[in-house]
Amino acid sequence: MFYIKKNASTESYEICLFGIKMKLHTACPPPAQIKNLLYELADPRTLQNIKLPNILNLDDSLEELISSGKSVARYGDGEFKLIMGENIGFQKSHPELTRRLKEILKCENENVLIGIVDVFGYCPNNYMKKVIMLCRETLYKYINFDKTYVDASLARRFKFNSEEQGNEYYKKIKSLWNNKDIIIVEGAGSRLGIGNDLFDNANSIERILCPIKNAFSKYDTILAECLKQPKEKLFVLALGPTATLLAVDLAEKGYRALDIGHLDTCYETFLRKADKFVPIEGKIVFNSERYNCLLKPCKDEDYNKQIIARFK
Repeated sequence: MFYIKKNASTESYEICLFGIKMKLHTACPPPAQIKNLLYELADPRTLQNIKLPNILNLDDSLEELISSGKSVARYGDGEFKLIMGENIGFQKSHPELTRRLKEILKCENENVLIGIVDVFGYCPNNYMKKVIMLCRETLYKYINFDKTYVDASLARRFKFNSEEQGNEYYKKIKSLWNNKDIIIVEGAGSRLGIGNDLFDNANSIERILCPIKNAFSKYDTILAECLKQPKEKLFVLALGPTATLLAVDLAEKGYRALDIGHLDTCYETFLRKADKFVPIEGKIVFNSERYNCLLKPCKDEDYNKQIIARFK
């Protein structure tokens, strides 16, 4: 889809290119040049100097995670902002966190898949478009363009062409911990699997509860507690940017760790047939809830029995 509309009152142009809408003001080129833009973009000579990271699509990313038996560490908008030295809603910027996030983007550990959100080329999300415009130049200093990344959104998917497709996708995700003893490392209030069947096929569940915000301030303590656990245990991590580091550091010590924050929220959204995140009774869903520590006690007896360590 391609069109150009001129706003007579503002002398600006609205351009729609491949479904992406852009607004250009009076300093923009005349319409004839704009109309030719589509063809210039299609010319290989235009594209030869454009670099994009190699990122597997969502389905292939999940298949790679399942078949490889590797750990996964993921980057989204929050990690990108922290690399830029910015605070995010539930995690303050810290020089060591920034350094590690830059370092892990180039991680060469063969037992770890690195996931980055696939927004470097086509990006229909206006928020992520703004994020990548601000972060691209810096991120390109640390991304390995010879490396194949997985799509970080593999754990953040809730929209499917059909309910059957969605059920099959989550069935594959659940296979990661089928009959396994798992340890969930999560922020207080995340409560992965509580009230749904996400981990019903796991052999056993234990939990390490971490601060609801600024979890990186307790990083050394959290890592030390994880390293006390048997190596045959599978770690499931939902701890924001701290989980990115934790997945890599645990993999370095011979554990398998899956950084899959947002999975429970997305699964709940899918089960509700909703098209966006919705409040879930007894769980923290939105960053504003984490920031304001809007947490109520959990009445689920099994959940409370599963807690083996708690850090505030």
